Amino acid sequence: MDSHHSETDRRMTRTFVLLTSLALGALAAPRIASTQAAAPVLAQGVRAYDDLEFDNAAGLLRRALAFQGADALAPADAARALMYLTATELLRDRRDSARAVARRLVLANPRYRPDELTFPPDVLTLFGEVRRATPAVIGRAPADTGIRPGAEALQVRLYASTFHDVAATLTTEDGRVVRTVYTGPIADSLDLHWNGFDSTGTKPPPTGRYVIAVNSLDRQRRVVRILRLPIEVTQGRVDTLPHPAPPADSLLLPERQPMGPGLRALAPAALAGVAIAVLPSVVANGEDASGARFVVGGTVAVAGIVAFFSRHPGRAIPANVAHNRTLRDAWRREDAEVARRNTERTRGMLGIRGGAPVMITPEAP
Repeated sequence: MDSHHSETDRRMTRTFVLLTSLALGALAAPRIASTQAAAPVLAQGVRAYDDLEFDNAAGLLRRALAFQGADALAPADAARALMYLTATELLRDRRDSARAVARRLVLANPRYRPDELTFPPDVLTLFGEVRRATPAVIGRAPADTGIRPGAEALQVRLYASTFHDVAATLTTEDGRVVRTVYTGPIADSLDLHWNGFDSTGTKPPPTGRYVIAVNSLDRQRRVVRILRLPIEVTQGRVDTLPHPAPPADSLLLPERQPMGPGLRALAPAALAGVAIAVLPSVVANGEDASGARFVVGGTVAVAGIVAFFSRHPGRAIPANVAHNRTLRDAWRREDAEVARRNTERTRGMLGIRGGAPVMITPEAP
């Protein structure tokens, strides 16, 4: 009876586990499908465009671009989708919509240039017009670096959508200008250089969070786009060089004679001496051993002791000691040099850590 109930319980347990697994799998399935959906939808939209099914293509491309978060298209795929949507809207005789999508693409990636072999001339012309009318820049500050103010500079490479004027400043997070970095034109690209000093030109700003703000200006000198590159500045901090590891044990030689060879010479002689002196008495049921056996046994034991000490167990090996000393001295010199260089690197240095760039389009007055 008990075995029957036990088997029933096991079957119920297996059934419960199976049903739980199926339920969890069903819950996870929509998530897995969603993470794999954006790219296939984009591919379907491109195929619809190639088949001249522009209404269907527009719906599929907008659907692919609508995915958010982890499910969103990669930046390169998003740019591709926007370019195909621009062409689709223009070929649907929706010129204003096409210009709006093209402008969205320029703001997302000012460096983007469409493939001239893929899109027709009128689409390329429209995109070129929008790009030239949409001044914008993109760039990124180094993720983690250090400079010596006045002697070195933080470099930020900017890329522009079109030729226009920019004004770049280092500001506090609340917008107070700490130093003007550059004012002038930008063509395809431009390198900004900040020497680490504030507006006085003689000292670095205090430790804190700052922003490199790059304003794109139109022909009337109005700010039409702002690129904000957040940076965190820390005085006297920079990544230091790692200290060298001490010499590995495998590189060091033994500095004293080992005990093993001496013990191997001593043990047989000592055992033989004891055997000569004691064994006959044991075998002879307590009869007195002759003095000669003690003399012989003692002589053999003494010979073993002499052999033991003749191998100089525990004695220093000068050549090995010198070899190990050379290795350790070289390591100490290298360690001291690294410590000196780290001191030099951190003295007067600015540690700079960049964050993710942010593009802002000010509202029209």
